[in-house]
Amino acid sequence: MAELSVTERLEAMVARYKEWVETGVPTDVDFKKSLSAAHNWSCPEYGIFAVSSKRDWNTKSKDHGKIVAQIGKLLKELRPFDEVQREKAAAIAAKDTGKKAVRVYTTQKARRVAAEDEVKNLKGMLEATTRKYHQLSYKMARVEIDLGTQKVRNDELERRNEALETENARLKRMLTSKSGVLQLVE
Repeated sequence: MAELSVTERLEAMVARYKEWVETGVPTDVDFKKSLSAAHNWSCPEYGIFAVSSKRDWNTKSKDHGKIVAQIGKLLKELRPFDEVQREKAAAIAAKDTGKKAVRVYTTQKARRVAAEDEVKNLKGMLEATTRKYHQLSYKMARVEIDLGTQKVRNDELERRNEALETENARLKRMLTSKSGVLQLVE
């Protein structure tokens, strides 16, 4: 299996942590609750691989800062599987008995701040993706130019090779004609 890039590792972490926020962390996983503790933590059976570079595992990182910050928020929301299941069972029981499930009130300001954070994260991801697109676009343009250059060089070498083969055959004919035996050599 090929080594995952830092971006792929971080995206896999976000996907898994979002899943665990909804369902709860499995009981066999010793999960970390802080960014610094999760820095070198791996759980390959769940597709989580450590990001050992502190330059990349930093909320101030140009390339990965937004996604690392998102991981930090998700880590704070992680809870054990049993706790999440109890809450879901209580909500279902309340629904079955006709009682309303207790609604957690969030202020408009909290919802706005959460939405602004989400917008920041999405903008950061868009910027990183755009930067990566432009880098790959530039590399692709360079490769196309190099390929065109190599094709021209290859054509020139083929023409020169044909000219040299023709010259070689002519010289062989001259050599055989001077030795007295007239043969056409190709």
